[in-house]
Formats: sequence, structure tokens, C-alpha cells
Amino acid sequence: MASHEFRTPLSTILSSVSLIGKYTGAEEQDKRDKHILRIRSAVSNLTDILNEFLSLGKIEEGKIQVHLSEFNLKEQLQLIISEIHPILKPLQRINYNHNGHDHANLDVSLVRNIMINLISNAIKFSPEEANIWVDSENDGNRITITVRDEGLGIPEDDMKHLFERFFRGKNVVNIQGTGLGLHIVSRYIDLMGGKITVSSQLEKGTEFTLNFNI
Repeated sequence: MASHEFRTPLSTILSSVSLIGKYTGAEEQDKRDKHILRIRSAVSNLTDILNEFLSLGKIEEGKIQVHLSEFNLKEQLQLIISEIHPILKPLQRINYNHNGHDHANLDVSLVRNIMINLISNAIKFSPEEANIWVDSENDGNRITITVRDEGLGIPEDDMKHLFERFFRGKNVVNIQGTGLGLHIVSRYIDLMGGKITVSSQLEKGTEFTLNFNI
């Protein structure tokens, strides 16, 4: 499975490098730029795959340490959304809303990894022009974060396996992925004493809800 996931972006890089060499004229810069973009995307994909395998290894070996700190949850989620904005499909939109206190006492690094994974999935499994909603709330007793999309949805039979290692839904087998992301997300949330729940309807979308007691 790992070799298959690496093979696709590596093939993209090799073919694009080969084609770039054929575009020697100044008037062909747009063609070169197109393949440079493909290479950058493929390298980013490889990095994501490597990070998932490294994270899984650290989790399994008990090497992930939770470092709680006070940070501005609203500002951190706004920053994550701005960083992830370049991978949006044409006319996709991320709508963010926050209620209550701005601050949280969690592991900011784990929160970043969790949110990048969930928002990236919402983008990947949603069509062009779709809306993605990210909401956060701190009511003084509990921190709640939700990520909701208008994507493919998850088959009911797959829901019970969703957070298992290497599991991939039957309706996303043609979309690149390792089946590790949600497993890592769930383990990170467990480490911080939180809970994650999911609701979904096929062809209508999916909503992930994270809860952390204060």
C-alpha cells in the first residue's frame, strides 16, 4: 500500500521533469510553469504521506508527548485556514465562525495537525464550488470544534471502521490517500482527553465534531 501511494506522485515528478526539458523556447514558459506546479504538488503529497507514516510510528511507540499551553484558538484556526487556502478547488469556500472565549489550553501542535487533516479531507472529498464550514466555541466548560463539508459522504457500513488504521471507504478508493489520517486524528484527540464524533449522508456531506472538557 505504501509503495503504491509513493508511486503515483513519483511518476508525476518524473514525467513532468522529462517534459520540461522539451520546452526550450521563451514562449513556452507557461507550459514549464504548469509542470513545475505539478512537481510541487507531488512533492507536497509525498511529504504528507511520509509525515503520516512517521506520526503513526511515533504513536505506536508511545513517543508522542502532550504539551498543554494557553493559546488563542480563534487566531490559530484562522491561521490554519489561511495556510490551507491554496489547495482549495476552484470556487470552494471555507466559512469560519467562533463563539465564546478565544483561548484554549491544549497542545497547539496536535490541534494544528488535527485541523489540517480534517480541513484537507473536506477539500479533497468535496466538489468544486462547495462550501466548507469550520466552527469553534469555548463556553467556559467545553471547547467544541466542527468541520462540515458538502462532499461525498461516508457509507453507513464504513462508519464503524472510520478511525481504524489504513481503512479507506468504499466510495473513495479512487482518491489518493493512505487511510492513516483519521486514525492519527483520533489518537491525537485521545491523547488530549477529547472525543471525536462524525455524522454523514451520502452525496450530502460529512461533519466531524471535536469536544474537549476544560
